[in-house]
Amino acid sequence: MRACLAWMFALPLAAAVFAEGPRPYAPSVVPGERWKDLQLKVVKPQGEHDLPKALARAKAEGKFTFVQVGRENCTNTMQLWHMLADGRVKLPENFVYADISRDDDEMRRAFEERFTMDEFAGWLPFVVIVGPDGVQLATCSGRHTPEAYNALIKKAVSDYEAYVKENPEAAPARKPFAESPVPTPEGCEQIPVKKLPGEHDLEKAMARAKAEGKFLFIQYGRTNCTNCQKVWNLLGSGAVKLPEDFLYADVSCDDAATRMAFEATVSVTDDGYLYPYIAILGPDGYQLAFRSGLGTAEEYRAMIEQARKDWATPLP
Repeated sequence: MRACLAWMFALPLAAAVFAEGPRPYAPSVVPGERWKDLQLKVVKPQGEHDLPKALARAKAEGKFTFVQVGRENCTNTMQLWHMLADGRVKLPENFVYADISRDDDEMRRAFEERFTMDEFAGWLPFVVIVGPDGVQLATCSGRHTPEAYNALIKKAVSDYEAYVKENPEAAPARKPFAESPVPTPEGCEQIPVKKLPGEHDLEKAMARAKAEGKFLFIQYGRTNCTNCQKVWNLLGSGAVKLPEDFLYADVSCDDAATRMAFEATVSVTDDGYLYPYIAILGPDGYQLAFRSGLGTAEEYRAMIEQARKDWATPLP
């Protein structure tokens, strides 16, 4: 009985742990014997195997989505994977890539509920390009050349931009950096700012970092703060370079929702009385580092390196 109860509690816990990991690409249920002589050594680009998650992320970040539906033993699917991985088919930076298995029943239903393929869609992979608003822009199926895929991407973006130009209200809203209601203090010299692109919605940035298993570098300050301007320039010029597994949240203390989210998340140390506040969160969302005021490029680089070391240190 005791063993039975242990299993009853352990199974939901195991399911929860599994659910938090990345969704695997479903293996093919259709045998690939007929095409064995054509099977390739597969080089796959990194992609999201959960379609609703990919579309939600793209919509939240104002990006397009390139959806590929195929199966692992399909030669056409493999060839598109290769073309994406080696850059012959190049997705712009404002694209999210969704790599979906036709043999994953849940993802197949999610795809069929959202998108319409034309009558010629008889061969895998199915490709759909989706706009930042979630609307289907273009489709194709079967094998195509890199030039054809690149033309499809270019036309989809061009069509969407033309539509938004004629209908400005359709453009996806992005949260602006809140302007300072506090006047510039006397004697503070304002400087030209070169900003690194960042997410101004702190809760969205934290959710994305956690979903992608990345660190989050948070800069919390205001527009007319000289120290904040200097840190923006350190990041924007590359003097402080964020590693690839870092996301950047550039958030304003003058935005009420941001202030509440920051104070609920970040523990400010005793020296926290000068902006900007810099905090680094680990991929699990826990705080690894904090500092207040203006630091040097070397100090910020050391802070990033130490945060990564601390994250890699096993718990006692």
